[in-house]
Amino acid sequence: MLRRIYLLRHGDVSYFSSDGKPVSFDNATLNDNGIAQAYALGEILAPVSFQKYVFSGFLRSRQTIDLVMGKRDVDVSQDFLACPDFSEIQPGAIHTFPGTDFEHWKNYFLSALGPGLNFDSRFMGGETFFDFTNRVSRSLRTLLEDSSWQNALVVAHSVVNRWILCKFLGLGLDGIHALEQDSGCMNVIDILPDGKGIIRLMNYTPGDRAKVHLRKNTLEMLFEQSVEAHKKNNPT
Repeated sequence: MLRRIYLLRHGDVSYFSSDGKPVSFDNATLNDNGIAQAYALGEILAPVSFQKYVFSGFLRSRQTIDLVMGKRDVDVSQDFLACPDFSEIQPGAIHTFPGTDFEHWKNYFLSALGPGLNFDSRFMGGETFFDFTNRVSRSLRTLLEDSSWQNALVVAHSVVNRWILCKFLGLGLDGIHALEQDSGCMNVIDILPDGKGIIRLMNYTPGDRAKVHLRKNTLEMLFEQSVEAHKKNNPT
């Protein structure tokens, strides 16, 4: 019998305050747009009965799953699982950069997910892709080996989701570069009895189904937030 993973990316987050001050990468919270995205996912998923709920160790992931689940009667002690291994790949310093050579820093940001990565590559000077892919793959394997669920809801992060999708698609690290995960998106993966997966839906965004207003990728949007904050903190 097929099992199914509903793999979500958390809702939209602002990594800088309105005055340009950096917000903790681990503890950033959903903004108004992110909250609306989570509610929209909750409406779509309302008919689905879940037996397993997994979120990462980051607050924005827990906020999203709480809003998606809404008023469902869930036994939190048994069904909810905080999985730090599904936390986003850890960058080095993303909040600040020296000087005003924005074109240089744009290239630095946009190359952080490849192409041309290897397992020794570090994401923006932070966590290696070796460590990152190992921990995500380990927890994915644990989830698949758990026979207690028919439908699992997993709320994670952009690069985490990309790697999970790469695993099922048989892609290497450069697959991370070729896949996008917009904020508040949903992927649907059917799991076969042998543990292999069929991607039934990928990067579906209820608020913009045709991606009319989604032209920039995750790193481009992060870079633009960083430049705006940099200008606020370094007025000419």
